[in-house]
Amino acid sequence: MTALSLLRLIPKPAARIVSGQIILDGEDLVPKSDKEMREVRGRKISMILQDPQTSLNPVFTIGNQLREALGIHQAGDRKDMLRRAVDALKNVRVAAPERRLDDFPHQMSGGMKQRVIGAIAISCEPKVIIADEPTTALDVTIQLQYLRLLKDIQSETGLGIIFITHDFGIVARMCDRVAVMYAGRIVEFASVRDLFNKPQHPYTQTLMASVPQMEKTDRLYAIEGQPPALYALPVGCRFADRCQYARDICREQYPPQITTEEGHTADCWMLDPAWAETEPVRT
Repeated sequence: MTALSLLRLIPKPAARIVSGQIILDGEDLVPKSDKEMREVRGRKISMILQDPQTSLNPVFTIGNQLREALGIHQAGDRKDMLRRAVDALKNVRVAAPERRLDDFPHQMSGGMKQRVIGAIAISCEPKVIIADEPTTALDVTIQLQYLRLLKDIQSETGLGIIFITHDFGIVARMCDRVAVMYAGRIVEFASVRDLFNKPQHPYTQTLMASVPQMEKTDRLYAIEGQPPALYALPVGCRFADRCQYARDICREQYPPQITTEEGHTADCWMLDPAWAETEPVRT
């Protein structure tokens, strides 16, 4: 939902952006009209979805789908579009790109289809790519190859990547800065090094504790309880009912954003000076 919100693609009227800004190149995307957003999508912001099986149209060739994406934002004749489509496939390391243009999605492996999705995403040279769990449908070996590819594309083009994932191994490998979200809100924000070395929010700490480790043979740690329903969010901290440190103030008021170090923030009452004056919950 966060990724769709950035592209202003959340389903209406079921969902809507109620507050905040989406700043790109000094412009706020929230008040833009649908017509203006069509100029932004693909040209300035692109998206790589997690399932390549459903991201490509099964009845059109790869070449048709690439040329369609290019034609929305770029002018040119058929020959020019064909050349750009071949270049896009070359950029994502697809072998024999000229031949692949005539292939249908079912003639490609999952990893190859995900490369094609990447080619479509970068074909119009956007400034930002939103990668929403792009390796979920790939096996481990192909995952590593695809992550290396994204890193190479980023270093070659200078584009920014917003990487959405639940895999801390991928976070450590791919990211510079991390925003940890819970029930629709960012609860902690830090550099990768700071987050792994000194997680501040209880939710981040429990996430770290639940990551399997080779040297441990104990039962895997699990966070008890369930996230709150998004249609009935609590007024206080949204993690309070699952937090072992929660006190009354956690359920009564949403915590302030506390800066623990430069560039490292967390929304937690434990980090506030007022915490020492509160009473622990007695059970």
